[in-house]
Amino acid sequence: METLIEPRELQSQGQEDEVLVLDARRPADYAKGHIPGAVNFSTYDDFALDTRPEGLSAFAGKLAARYAAVGVSNFRPIVVYEDDTGMRAAREAWILEYLGLPRVRILHGGLAAWRAAGCNLSVERTGDWTVALRVRERGELVIGADEIAARLTDSGLTLLDVRDANENAGRDKTACCVRRGRIPGSVWIEWTSFLSGGRFKDPEAIRALLADRGVDPESEIAPYCHRGARSANTYYALRHAGLKKVRNYIGSWHEWSSRADLPLEKP
Repeated sequence: METLIEPRELQSQGQEDEVLVLDARRPADYAKGHIPGAVNFSTYDDFALDTRPEGLSAFAGKLAARYAAVGVSNFRPIVVYEDDTGMRAAREAWILEYLGLPRVRILHGGLAAWRAAGCNLSVERTGDWTVALRVRERGELVIGADEIAARLTDSGLTLLDVRDANENAGRDKTACCVRRGRIPGSVWIEWTSFLSGGRFKDPEAIRALLADRGVDPESEIAPYCHRGARSANTYYALRHAGLKKVRNYIGSWHEWSSRADLPLEKP
């Protein structure tokens, strides 16, 4: 299924298919204007602290309860958006897919594209309501710290560090991370490199960027960042480019840095 949806398509499908639209922005931004009927909701501050199987299952169960409280179910199609094609919407969409929701898409270009298409906005808040939500974890979408550590010398796995230059070099001052640096052997491509004008670049341009950085698009690729949001955006960029073997490291540097048993390097 295509992971992106354009504004006019959403406008027509929202009325016909009872699409649940999630606005992943901050409440203050939502209050200024949003897509009519959209529910303001985000799990951006819920970190995946442990990507071992038990930890991921606990993470999935916790978020499933929160999603159910705003009307997310196994039966309604879902569209997530923010101001443009950003990290918050991408992380939300990826988590929903990981939980087993079958029809999840991102509004390509976000609210900026919605406005540019001449679609209406609303300032009315949509109420929350609870439904039943059954979790079916999709393990093929995620990669955990232990598997990464065991495959650091595996040429068939490419780790993409999509954080900014200071984070990659260990010069950042992220308060919640006890260690700084990068996962050994990872390739640095900042997540914004896959975007242009608030939208994903064309598939050909994304593949060319990977090739320029020495990344084989046919290899297995695992992007990571700090909390799995920018890496989720890159995950969808690579899927947009037609890559099949992509898994998001949702624990990302927040988890990796907290475990003294895991190696790191600095340039």
